[in-house]
Amino acid sequence: MKKNLMIIIFLAVLNLLQLQADENLKSIKLVDFVQLVSTNNNINIFVDEDLKKEDISLFVPQNLSAHNLFFLFRNSMQKLGYSVSQFDNIYYLSKDTKQFFTYFIKLKYNSFENVSKYLKFKKIEYQFIDTINTFILFSLSDDINIVQNDINRIDSQKKQVTLKFTIIEINDDDLKEQGFEFSTSYKTAAGDTKNVLNTFMLPFQSTNPIFSNVTFYNALKLFNETKFFTITQNPFILVQDNKDFIFQAVNNIPYQSSSTITQATNTSEQTKIEYKDVGLKILGKTLIYDDYVNLDLDLIIEDILSSANNVPTTYKRQLKSNTNLKYGEVLILSGINQTKINNNDFSIPFISNIPYLGEVFKYKSESEVKSNISIAIEVIK
Repeated sequence: MKKNLMIIIFLAVLNLLQLQADENLKSIKLVDFVQLVSTNNNINIFVDEDLKKEDISLFVPQNLSAHNLFFLFRNSMQKLGYSVSQFDNIYYLSKDTKQFFTYFIKLKYNSFENVSKYLKFKKIEYQFIDTINTFILFSLSDDINIVQNDINRIDSQKKQVTLKFTIIEINDDDLKEQGFEFSTSYKTAAGDTKNVLNTFMLPFQSTNPIFSNVTFYNALKLFNETKFFTITQNPFILVQDNKDFIFQAVNNIPYQSSSTITQATNTSEQTKIEYKDVGLKILGKTLIYDDYVNLDLDLIIEDILSSANNVPTTYKRQLKSNTNLKYGEVLILSGINQTKINNNDFSIPFISNIPYLGEVFKYKSESEVKSNISIAIEVIK
């Protein structure tokens, strides 16, 4: 029935073009016909996804000028009961839903996610054409001004700031060895600088972990003179308003896992190598205001305690924080104790399996390292 309808429509259009059906007619799929019209007329024509799913064919003359080809396209779609909407040099082909008004809204920025959430909240039907960053809205109202204004506010350039992280590790053994030097520096430190040192060394006594960047860097300079701490990471992260960010300093640790497979009466064990990220992860989101930034942070530290029999044992700590931080201030997250137990199990293959004699070719050792991790975060506008 559809094919007969195509022929009738085509003949009606031919009368308008004063053409005659002849042997030059060819059958062409709707999507291919749209592509042909689009290419010949140097325009963009997008087809509704529902139409793409339908098996529609047309009979089209092989030799038509670009103008007549476009005329044939417009009239054929109208005879089929389809709608061709236009926005600048963009056309959109869809089923004719007369109760809806069609609007094109082109975005300036990469704000598809936020605009689509807004449209879903307003229960407005839409399609998004990612190649031209444009929404096609289908609305019952012929007044789209309010929606347009809301989308313009959403589709704005996002505020962004730079977060500077300073990750400091203090080894307890090194601190004991240089305790005298540190105590001397501590006594001579000024009030605010001493408070920074307290936040690093005695976090449970600290009531305010936020300092000016001048005070913080003065304390770091004093720390550098005593040589008992290490800055392990010092990354800068550019973040956008109301967007998630992540920083990772991890080791991808391999470990061996096994599984038992039973087939009929046969049972076998298979081993494979898997990987696990172990180390420091900082996840967060920023809300950026004119004079301060709200930081919603999720800090995760995971260490390897042992790796006996190729299976690592890890220790995980997690800290969550939500803080308002002004520009020029530094937030210090401290009191994160870390204990690493390093087990080394070395043996020479084959020889170490020889009874009694093999023990000579085996070596085991265990070492423990205790340290304190502090993370300082500064917002740079």
